[in-house]
Amino acid sequence: MDRQQLRDKFRGALLGVAVGDSLGAPFEGSPGLADPLSLPRADKEPGQLRYTDDTHMTLGVADSLVTKQGFDGAHMAETFARNYEEEPWRGYGAGPPQVFHLLRRGIPWNEAGRMLFGGSGSYGNGAAMRVTPIALAYYENTADMLEAARESASITHAHKLGIEGAALQAIAVTLLLREPPELRVSGSALTEVLITHANDAGASIYVDKLRSVKELLPKAPPFEVVSRVGHGIEAYEAVPAALYCFLKHSTSFSEAVRLAIRLGGDTDTIASMTGALSGAYLGESAIPSNWLRGLEGFERIRGLADALFEIALGKSRQRGRHK
Repeated sequence: MDRQQLRDKFRGALLGVAVGDSLGAPFEGSPGLADPLSLPRADKEPGQLRYTDDTHMTLGVADSLVTKQGFDGAHMAETFARNYEEEPWRGYGAGPPQVFHLLRRGIPWNEAGRMLFGGSGSYGNGAAMRVTPIALAYYENTADMLEAARESASITHAHKLGIEGAALQAIAVTLLLREPPELRVSGSALTEVLITHANDAGASIYVDKLRSVKELLPKAPPFEVVSRVGHGIEAYEAVPAALYCFLKHSTSFSEAVRLAIRLGGDTDTIASMTGALSGAYLGESAIPSNWLRGLEGFERIRGLADALFEIALGKSRQRGRHK
């Protein structure tokens, strides 16, 4: 892959988060199979695409990585809290604001998230939905990427299942960044890599859900995907659901995101994560131009993707000098 194509994939991954989030938001909480007439209208005339807390927190991750030139837990937590205080209307769930309140009381960044849910921490999908910038910045070094993904997740989602959901989404984005889109991605091979990671992490529920993804891929209707994989706010449902939607339509960004919306449930987050996977594989050039034209913060998001691209190249050069 040449530099221009890789940059396109970086942009596609980060823009894919925001596009999927914005398109999926109006359908959040639907039971599934959203009105088939409403989706084409959203395709052709989306108007202003305004993102939710999903993209807001993703941009917080990106901003912190760019400012600190890598992961800094205290800085990232402070960025999350400050962004929430400036724009609390983005649609935040109940958990993250509780963490931000604890941070303001002086609780350390790596302890606040562990105080939720009776000390067990959250296993929601919030850490997985925002992990894409970490996958970009560390895309050549899986060990560093996984460490940063897990530590970033623990700021707000300290339960093992919340943390491993972020790790699995980051692995998938990283692998798809490395894969030239002209070579058809192997859904079976990608899913097997993720199953191995989930198994090694002792996250058996992910192993079971990912095996279901493999079995469902050829012809399963959306209602069967919802029945076996799920479409909820739990990371162990959202991460496999997003993977399924991408793999079902791996050559079409728009079809992958539309399927994520048609599954219903937590549509903004699952479509956002699907958009990250599809964008990382196909690039910005595969995202419909009318969606990008209407996207809130388009230039800022694209600029952050370019900044993360430069960070990744810098880390690559650094490794080369130390070989």
